[in-house]
Amino acid sequence: TEDEEVRAMVKILTEQNAFVKCLADGVTFRFHHMMKECANRVFAALDEEKQAFYLNRFGLWYEQHSQYLHAMDVYRRSKNYDAFLRVVKNDAGILLASLNAQEVMNVLAECPVSILKAHPLAILVLMRSMFNWRLIPKMMELKVLLMEVVEENAAFSDEERGNLLGECDLIMSFLCYNDIGAMSQLHRRASSQMSRPAISIQNNGGWTFGSPSVLMMFYRGPGQLESELAQMDECMPHYYKITCGHGQGAEKIMRAEAAFVQGRFADAQIELERAYAQIEGNGQENMALCCDFLARRLSLCIETEERASFAARRAYLLKQHNIAWLDIFNATAAYYYALLGETEEIPEIFRTHTLFSVNILVHGKPMIEMIENQVYLAQGAYAKVIGRSEGLLAVCAGLHYALVTLHLRIQTAAAYAMLGKTEEAQTLLLQALQEAEPDEFLLPFVENYRYIKKTLEKLPQTPLLARIQRLGKASEQRQKQLSTHRPASLATLTEREYEIVKLMASRLRNREIAEKLFLSEGSVKQYINQIYSKLNIDGGYPGEAAADFIHAECHPLTFG
Repeated sequence: TEDEEVRAMVKILTEQNAFVKCLADGVTFRFHHMMKECANRVFAALDEEKQAFYLNRFGLWYEQHSQYLHAMDVYRRSKNYDAFLRVVKNDAGILLASLNAQEVMNVLAECPVSILKAHPLAILVLMRSMFNWRLIPKMMELKVLLMEVVEENAAFSDEERGNLLGECDLIMSFLCYNDIGAMSQLHRRASSQMSRPAISIQNNGGWTFGSPSVLMMFYRGPGQLESELAQMDECMPHYYKITCGHGQGAEKIMRAEAAFVQGRFADAQIELERAYAQIEGNGQENMALCCDFLARRLSLCIETEERASFAARRAYLLKQHNIAWLDIFNATAAYYYALLGETEEIPEIFRTHTLFSVNILVHGKPMIEMIENQVYLAQGAYAKVIGRSEGLLAVCAGLHYALVTLHLRIQTAAAYAMLGKTEEAQTLLLQALQEAEPDEFLLPFVENYRYIKKTLEKLPQTPLLARIQRLGKASEQRQKQLSTHRPASLATLTEREYEIVKLMASRLRNREIAEKLFLSEGSVKQYINQIYSKLNIDGGYPGEAAADFIHAECHPLTFG
């Protein structure tokens, strides 16, 4: 309203109206949905000019608070395309990637070309977004538009022309996706033209298209591992130079993953720690999540130190307001619990197979689909795994995803084996072993060992197979050790409540529990009250006595 007495009016509203509540920060208000509905109806009755005025103020507030998805939405509604494109540029495609492609295409269809040409950096962001959505004709159309802008704008200095053309080369390099050498040639050409880092790619944006694994993205075929690792080491510094370190640590994560799939666990752990150290504090959350994916898989093979529980990690990510990061986290948790056989702990979106409800970028989707396959296996849906395999393998062939192909082939063999179709399982496993032999890949077999061990015993013995069987048996023992069999008395607790119980059993104070789980101390107290209620502990029970009771109930569980 911009009324001078607005603070007094809000004070009256919050004191006398149950539908409006001032939150603890003193500046943010929560409206009950009934109040919000009333406000929306009043707003809808305003004339178009007045609506646009308020929407633009609303959009500016969102923009200033870096809530770019909301800003883009209201600027679109007010038809303020200049502001919309300004936000597209500032977002650098990070949150834009979570939108449905058709929504963005609709806005571009409405936006006058003259306005679009006034925002060349937004054009670059949109070009990369079109690649993410595999809308290559639209990507090329936008490139033509950018070339027209560079040619027509006499006000551009030679330096700015070089920056725009170099950044265009950077974006066009994605058309050579996962051919490391070909991509790097364009990165070097871009670097020679640019006097500044890229604007359309920011180092806090996603680097893996939603995949939790770097190796799965860049391993193109049997026998190519060593050359691909060497290329990554040599090429990534050129990319980092023009993107301010976007994806930093990728080459170290890829080396760590390579050591892991070859069963070299100590080497994998060393490289993983190097990767964590390189990305620490630089905002590369996507890369940290790739490290987490490997760390969880590694923990199923050897004793490792847990950096954060799943509950704590999820609580932290929720505060970052980035759905793409949560999607990678859910994929990691789904794979881990599927391998462990604890299907009830698998995140709901994987457990109920509702991945269609989220936008998954094309280049990350095969990895996510492979993880969903692992969930189907854990749930005993063997026919579903077999039925999906042909289509998934075709997609992987088109993207040169040889490691994902290997996983899918082994999963399909596992499904056949569990259905008693030994001949089909043997055929697939022999093909998988042939593909794994040149680079000595073991872990895709080891992770599915409980399904395929009897079939493997019937195959001709080779050194690779002997190593798979040895690691497979060790992995089975490790997974039995890690399986969390709750005492019957704690069976009614939710995952979060159980997480808190384990910390209580370790004698942590409420404040310490809150810090570990990224919760407020008040929230921890509420959870503890719920736990006491479910465990029939009297609310007036002294704290130490309650802790003793919980410790006794949990003993001899091991935590961590």
